[in-house]
Amino acid sequence: MSVDWQERLRAYQADRVSGAMALAYQAAWILEAWAQAALAERMEDLRAGLEALLADLHAAHPDMAPPLHLAAAARRALAEAPDPPAARAALSAAARAFRERLEAHEEAAARHAAALLRRARVIMTHSRSGTVLRALAFLAREGHSLKVICPFSEPGGEGRRMAEDVAAQGHSALLLPDLVALHGLPEVDLVLVGADAWDAEGIVNKVGTRAIARLARAFGRPCWAVTVSEKRWPPEAGLHPARRPAPLPRSAEEARWFEFIPYAELTGLIREDGPHPGGPPP
Repeated sequence: MSVDWQERLRAYQADRVSGAMALAYQAAWILEAWAQAALAERMEDLRAGLEALLADLHAAHPDMAPPLHLAAAARRALAEAPDPPAARAALSAAARAFRERLEAHEEAAARHAAALLRRARVIMTHSRSGTVLRALAFLAREGHSLKVICPFSEPGGEGRRMAEDVAAQGHSALLLPDLVALHGLPEVDLVLVGADAWDAEGIVNKVGTRAIARLARAFGRPCWAVTVSEKRWPPEAGLHPARRPAPLPRSAEEARWFEFIPYAELTGLIREDGPHPGGPPP
């Protein structure tokens, strides 16, 4: 693989538009490219280089869970390797296996979400979830067109790109300012959002998701989050940053981009093993 892993890493660090799944795939590609380019001749040097890379991957997107699972897989692979050549091969294999699991799990989760969407005509989403887009793509290929309300999703404005992607699939996309979009909730059949992380008590997603979920419940509209196992926030990582207390920001630049949404405010969670009303099983 002739890939400049440093160039990929810089792009990953600067990316503020892609969803958690797209970033997870990028992280795995970066790890594989790094492993193939690593020149360390001692295991301790290879280990130090790996830890520096994993720290960079996590620091770039600390709200997202997949890099933590990728890091765990990489450390296991390195621990079982007897020497640097074997370690590089094992790390490359671990990165490929991680991507393959992501692909299989996202495919399955999106199919389960698409099954719910087949009964809808108008839906709302928020931010830009690759898994939501994948579910919509299944419907588009079946000739089932939806009207999709896409809030701008500020800060960041990922909803603009989401609307473009939705329209490119053949659906009708309605891009609206965040607060204006809330007025459309009485008209939707279902709300479907992604999740950058989830745990036993709720999900983490782009700020604004909780307001949508609360109003959807008030209007009697189901609000589902679609995700995969690799987005589970590891208990050993402590509380997710979005769940930690923080003072009121002093400026827009200090505002959080992500927030925690309890399962009590959602209809449920859709994973690769199917829909879970009320949240994941214990």
